[in-house]
Amino acid sequence: MKPVTKIQFFDENGEKFFGEGPCRLLEKVEETGSLRCAAASMEMAYSKALKLVKQAEKALGFPLTQRSVGGRDGGGSSLTPEGRAFLMQYEAYRDACIQTNRELYAQYFPGKTVGCVIMASGMGKRFGGNKLMADFGGQPMIARSLAATEGLVDRRVVVTRHEDVAAYCREREVEVVLHSLPNRNDTVRLGLEAVGNVDGCLFCPGDQPLLRKETIEALVNAWKREPDFIWRTAFEDQPGAPILFPKWAFPELLTLPEGKGGGILAKEYPERVRLHPVRDKFELVDVDTQETLRELAER
Repeated sequence: MKPVTKIQFFDENGEKFFGEGPCRLLEKVEETGSLRCAAASMEMAYSKALKLVKQAEKALGFPLTQRSVGGRDGGGSSLTPEGRAFLMQYEAYRDACIQTNRELYAQYFPGKTVGCVIMASGMGKRFGGNKLMADFGGQPMIARSLAATEGLVDRRVVVTRHEDVAAYCREREVEVVLHSLPNRNDTVRLGLEAVGNVDGCLFCPGDQPLLRKETIEALVNAWKREPDFIWRTAFEDQPGAPILFPKWAFPELLTLPEGKGGGILAKEYPERVRLHPVRDKFELVDVDTQETLRELAER
């Protein structure tokens, strides 16, 4: 059981004129520069897309899109300043409602709580610099881990040595632990201390840009069904990360040997480990080199 929040706007006559469908359509217009292309990407008839936009514009009293004709690119559509501002307001309002609903649900229907530590402290020696801010599909690689874990846990923290990673996360209102300690066990301990009193904690690498949100959700749900086990992702029975530890493992995670991560604990208790398979092995690949980054970006 889980709560689902749907935000819809209605006009004075009780007719719905805006929700997730029109929101996605406007996002695609911004992305593609064309209402026709936006509709096609959503497998929607152009006539329906145009009707949705016009209906919303009538209710709001201002244009959401504007057309450009001719020119080098042959014309297209873009959001008006008012349309862009409205879209940002809607998304912020929707996200706030979802978060509030999630908090209320946890208050009235308490269950197992999950923390998340995004491991972002690697120095990138083989990569040749801070790989977490390297471009991947037009955004920093760390953005992929943020997107994959967004909204799936009760508390989330990014642990990093990098000022630019910390600034990027704080701009997106993601909690950060910025430190200068040398070892992997330090990152684990600082993250676990930061998430506080939870029943389980997910440790997610910050350098797996093909990690899917669906995988994280399935891993968390598997743990909630069998919360006494360590749950980790795997491809063809080869275990990897992310990995989710139950509360009984926390004392040992807080006192790991120098330079070691949680994987050593999973090896110590093999009978208490469960694997969640993924379909694509590249989903669990860490970016350690520039070559790996290029290979994953081409997939």
